[in-house]
Amino acid sequence: MTMRHSMMTACLGLLLVAGQPAWAAPDADALAERLSSHAPQCATFEQTRWLADLEASLKSRGYFQREADGLSWHTLSPIQESLHLSEESDELPMSFQLILPVFTGLLAGDWQTLERHFTIVLEDERDGWRADLTPIDPALGEHLSQLVVQGGERVEQLDITFRDGDRLELSLTPVDCASLDDGNAAQ
Repeated sequence: MTMRHSMMTACLGLLLVAGQPAWAAPDADALAERLSSHAPQCATFEQTRWLADLEASLKSRGYFQREADGLSWHTLSPIQESLHLSEESDELPMSFQLILPVFTGLLAGDWQTLERHFTIVLEDERDGWRADLTPIDPALGEHLSQLVVQGGERVEQLDITFRDGDRLELSLTPVDCASLDDGNAAQ
């Protein structure tokens, strides 16, 4: 092998390595900025809730709209139900009262608030990012084991594991809020 051939092989190897994407943890500040600038005002959802006591899963779908004081949550299937979810809502179970600010914080990319309540481990994935959130807040820790959040430009998937063995998987798809007026968003 000639010296020239060796140098060309070495240069080609360096180019290949330099052209590979770096699979390092994403920058939390950059991710927060991306999420806040792409936070959906309205989205459809598909939800699966595993109820450990009953050893059964329940599937539902619908849509939500963010509002100044919470979320307007509309389940379309298997039953139709509308709820206004806010931190001041007394009719919500405590676990959901605790999750609501976490959910709205995730949608808006408010990592500073989340870091007060969770340890957060961010990872790059081939098509986006993943965040594993483990509660450090005792009130949250009584009800939640872990949250796993995944997405790209915005939050797309949220998986919650509750202390009682229940699990919730929530997939989100942003929609134009105007499409919700005619009821076509989640059909």
